[in-house]
Amino acid sequence: MFKSNGKGNSARLVLTVATAAVLAACSTPQDRKMANRDFGYEDARLEGRAFLIPSGLSAPAFNSQFDIPPLPESSRDGALGAKIDVRPPAQLLTVVPGSQVVQNASEPTIAYYALSTSQSVERDTWSFLMNFLAKYKVTTEKLDQQAGVLQTGWFDNTVALDGWGEDDDDFKIRQRYQFTVRNDAARHAVNMSVRVLDHEESFDGETTTQLSPAEAQRYAVRVLNQFSLYYDSQLKSREQHKSNEGMGLELGLDNNELSAWIADGSFEQVWRRLNQVLPGYGFVIKDTQQSLGWIDVEYEAPSAEFWKAKGSEPFKLEEEKYRFQLGEMAGGKTSITLFDKDKKPVSSGVISQMYISMSEAFAKGLAAQAAKSE
Repeated sequence: MFKSNGKGNSARLVLTVATAAVLAACSTPQDRKMANRDFGYEDARLEGRAFLIPSGLSAPAFNSQFDIPPLPESSRDGALGAKIDVRPPAQLLTVVPGSQVVQNASEPTIAYYALSTSQSVERDTWSFLMNFLAKYKVTTEKLDQQAGVLQTGWFDNTVALDGWGEDDDDFKIRQRYQFTVRNDAARHAVNMSVRVLDHEESFDGETTTQLSPAEAQRYAVRVLNQFSLYYDSQLKSREQHKSNEGMGLELGLDNNELSAWIADGSFEQVWRRLNQVLPGYGFVIKDTQQSLGWIDVEYEAPSAEFWKAKGSEPFKLEEEKYRFQLGEMAGGKTSITLFDKDKKPVSSGVISQMYISMSEAFAKGLAAQAAKSE
């Protein structure tokens, strides 16, 4: 009996992968929009044969109650067959914390909200927009901040605009956009809208400037999503910078009236800072859940030499498992409450001891701590 070996299977696998790669490389922009079957159904016609009644039988009674009405001419508008774009619809992404899609807007629109009373969301949005365009080497052709309008020069990045063409020198897209920023002072928010002003698409040496309304909407959504991702990255970078700076810490009570540390920083800042500080004091981080605000640790008491080098008094804490629970408070502050392995709050005495030993690490920036340890 013939028995196939591993080499034969490997050869078939390589051939399959190679074939798929060739087919993918041959895919054109039009192919990606079009269904991959033939369109013979467009030529189908309803057969209008007469209803035949056998001889000797009477004609049945007909009822027109369930007749299918003829299609109105307006129903024939729109794409048919090969002209139908089968790609999934583009959707706006609300990746920026607190952002919302503005429904029923004439253009793709997202509302960005201030994340604190000190944030000027309008100023941030304009600054992020200009730096976003600079990242892709896009010039600003017109800027009227009073009217809230910015018109770009040519945006030449095919991958960013279309998501394809990374290795395809034959397919190129470039577009000009208009960004509109509307301030909503009452809600501490801005609404940003995008629309395509001009479009050029070239493939195999042929260039077209035609763009259907649906395609224009798709490109506008994609660019607004790209901007939202950039906006989010800038906010995170800012928070990271703040968490590396000095941060005030004091003793107090959390929202449940439990003894806690009260940090002078937002939840995001304190979350990052606590993850940075804890390992330096013998806390081994085992698990975290930022959305719920907890950090599970296991405490391993440092040596006497460690405390001497720190210039701090050791705190009396059993070598056990613990949970640090963060909570948002009024005034832009964040509480840090410590629970033991049984999820019971650690005593106020231990909390105050730890505060005396660790508050300096919060008060000093990371650069200052690094300099001290050298």
